[in-house]
Amino acid sequence: MNLKIFKLKKSHLTKKGTKNIYFFLINNIKNSVFSVFGHDYFLKLLKLNYQDTFYIKKRGQIVSYISYINKINEDKMKKLLLFFILKNILFNLPILILNYKIFFKIHEPPNNYIQLIHLIIKIKEKEKKIKLKLHKKIENLHKKIVNKKYQGVYAIYENKNVIASKYYRKSNFKIFKKNIFFSFVKKKF
Repeated sequence: MNLKIFKLKKSHLTKKGTKNIYFFLINNIKNSVFSVFGHDYFLKLLKLNYQDTFYIKKRGQIVSYISYINKINEDKMKKLLLFFILKNILFNLPILILNYKIFFKIHEPPNNYIQLIHLIIKIKEKEKKIKLKLHKKIENLHKKIVNKKYQGVYAIYENKNVIASKYYRKSNFKIFKKNIFFSFVKKKF
C-alpha cells in the first residue's frame, strides 16, 4: 500500500533509464505522439522538462506519471515536434491528417500558470483508499510545483475522456476554454 514519489533525474535520461516510464506512458495514452515518434523523441522532450517530471510507484510498479512544462519549454517542445514532423514529412503527413484533432489543442496559456502536460493514474477501482492517498500526493505535488513561481496549474484533456473530466472536477479545476474536442482547465493555488 506504500506509495512513493520519484523525481526524474538527469542520470535517468537514457533509453534504459526511461524504458519503464516510456512504456507506461504509451500503454496508457492512446495515439500518443510518443508512440508515433518513438522513444528517441520522448527522450528529447524529457531533456527539456525532466526537472518537473515525476512518477509514483506502488510495490515497485509505476502507478502514476506526472509532468509539468513551463511556457518557455512548451515553445521549445512545439519547435521540436515541428522538426520531427518536417524531418519525414511524407510519412508524417498522413498521421497528421488522421490526427487532425491535435490542432484544436493550440491555445494561449493563462498568465503565470504551469501546464500539467501528463497525468496518468493507474489504480484499480476497488483500491479506493490507495486512490484517495494517491490523489492527495498529486495535489501536494501540484502545490510544490507552483510554490511561489506560478499562480496555479492548468491542463488540457479530451472532452470524451470521462475519467480526466471527473478528476479535474473533483480537484476543483475550472474550465477556462473549451472547443469541440478539448477542455482547458486551471486551478489557482
